[in-house]
Amino acid sequence: MKFGILFNKSNMNIGDDIQAYATGRFLPRIDYFIDRETLDNFKTDNGEPVAVIMNAWYMWKKWNWPPSEYIYPLMLGFHYADHQLANQWYGSPMKYEFLEGLGGDWLRAYSPVGCRDMFTLSNLKKLGIDSYFSGCITMTLPKMPETADKGSYICVVDVVKKVKTKLHEQLDDKIEIREISHLRERDENLSWDERKRMVEELLTVYQNARCVVTRRLHCALPCLAMGVPVLLVRGDEDDTRFDPYYDLLHYCPVDDLLGDNCSYDYLAPPPNKPDFEQYRDSIIKTVTGFVDEASKITEKADALRKTTYTPDELTAWRHDVMKSALDTWLDDDHRKHEVEVERKRELREISSALKKANSTLERKALRIDELKEKINEKNGKIYALRDEKKALEDKLKALEDSLKTTQSELETLRNEPLTKTIGRKLRKDK
Repeated sequence: MKFGILFNKSNMNIGDDIQAYATGRFLPRIDYFIDRETLDNFKTDNGEPVAVIMNAWYMWKKWNWPPSEYIYPLMLGFHYADHQLANQWYGSPMKYEFLEGLGGDWLRAYSPVGCRDMFTLSNLKKLGIDSYFSGCITMTLPKMPETADKGSYICVVDVVKKVKTKLHEQLDDKIEIREISHLRERDENLSWDERKRMVEELLTVYQNARCVVTRRLHCALPCLAMGVPVLLVRGDEDDTRFDPYYDLLHYCPVDDLLGDNCSYDYLAPPPNKPDFEQYRDSIIKTVTGFVDEASKITEKADALRKTTYTPDELTAWRHDVMKSALDTWLDDDHRKHEVEVERKRELREISSALKKANSTLERKALRIDELKEKINEKNGKIYALRDEKKALEDKLKALEDSLKTTQSELETLRNEPLTKTIGRKLRKDK
């Protein structure tokens, strides 16, 4: 029996490689690297089977399900997402259709299916597929080496901007904050050795952090496994992947953290909850048993196949699934186009109304300017009249003062003797 790992060669999220790294640790060797998005086309060199731990998210190209007959699977850590439910505009309109019909028959043949989350478990049970909650294989990751800067920093991984700002306000003068993202430019031709090196470097950074604050599942679970104190911080995002992990991790909603209602101590973080250990131990037991069993198998792939449908039946089913997906996609695009046309019409109407309103505003602005000029002119006249009034008031006061003087002199003349008045007059005339 050969051994292989799943990976997504073109994905920019290193979380996929972390899962592949975790599965690779259990294998005696890695003979094949299998692209998760083209599982149906995978072939081995001589028809031999390949044992694969199927821990992964399924998948963008859902019509490429079920996997090739050359894959001998361990169905563990299985998760699928309904993109409409997850509000991801770039996903296909296909929901669980790929798990019906022959796609569901394949799962039934290789059941029980270990599910990574309760969303997947609930939906598989509705489809009548034997399944259970297994957890994710990243919960089995080992500790990474310690470095000289251990405990001197915290990692903040892909949290929303408001949370980053809040943590910087609280901690910048107390400890180094390293901002990290799982999204990075990736080369799909990058070798596995290079991908593995990048994963180990990132996990080593997490291992030596005082604590890690993240919204990423495949940051939180590896930290849980490595014993690194981790706080999960999420808001009103799609959480189909996070039940029951909210209960297994220290968790704080975004609004609570922003509102200072988060009791997590970043400088003296509490140890992680031990509740995940039962799932970790169960995964290790299941995986090691699968690898031991597969190592003893010598049959060819066709002898190990558990499904009963023929290649022609599978081709016909895939055709119908792909046709249904394309029809739905086209109908969805038509609806989106109709909405877009209606929105453009509404925008044109709004634009026309805005132009009319702007024209009216411009006319009123000109009228306001004219009125302002008239007001300024009137104000000028008012100021001139005020000055004229002040001058007249000053002149009146001077006349009143002169009149008082004259009246005073007359009063003096009335009261003095006539001879004194004549004498004073004579002196004045001289």
